[in-house]
Amino acid sequence: MKTIITPIALTVGLVAAIPIGAFAQNDALPAGFETSPVLKTTVTRDGDAIAWPDGSPEIVSVVGTIEPGGRTPLHQHPVPVYVYVLEGEVELRTEGGDPQTYGTGEAYIEALNRDHQLFNVTDSDARVLVVFAAAEGQPTTVTSE
Repeated sequence: MKTIITPIALTVGLVAAIPIGAFAQNDALPAGFETSPVLKTTVTRDGDAIAWPDGSPEIVSVVGTIEPGGRTPLHQHPVPVYVYVLEGEVELRTEGGDPQTYGTGEAYIEALNRDHQLFNVTDSDARVLVVFAAAEGQPTTVTSE
C-alpha cells in the first residue's frame, strides 16, 4: 500500500507545483490576433441614453446594400441599433438633426424612435451591417412612409 500512495502523492505534488502559465497564457490578446476599436458609447448618435428593451433579449443582425442614389424607407427603431459601414459611404438624415456622413469602417448607434433615412450619395454600392438589440418578438423597425 505504501508503494501506491508514494507515487500518487509525488504526482499530485508535481502537478500542484506546475505554474498556471503552463496551462494558459494570461496575455490580453494571443499572438496572431489583433483588434481595432470601432465604437464604445453609452448614448445614441443624437446624444440620448441607450435604453434597453424589457423582456427576453434577442439580437437580430442584417447586412443591407444600398445602390448608388438609393435610400432606405423613412423609418424608426424602438430598440437600440448598431450600424457599421462595411463598404462605401452613406448619409444619415434624422428628423430634426443635421445630416451625418459615415464611410467604410465607421459605426454609430441609431436614434431611438426618431424618423430617419440612410442615403447612398456615391456612385457605387454601400453595404452596412445593422445589429438590433431587441426583446424576443419585438419589432426592430417601424416604417413611416
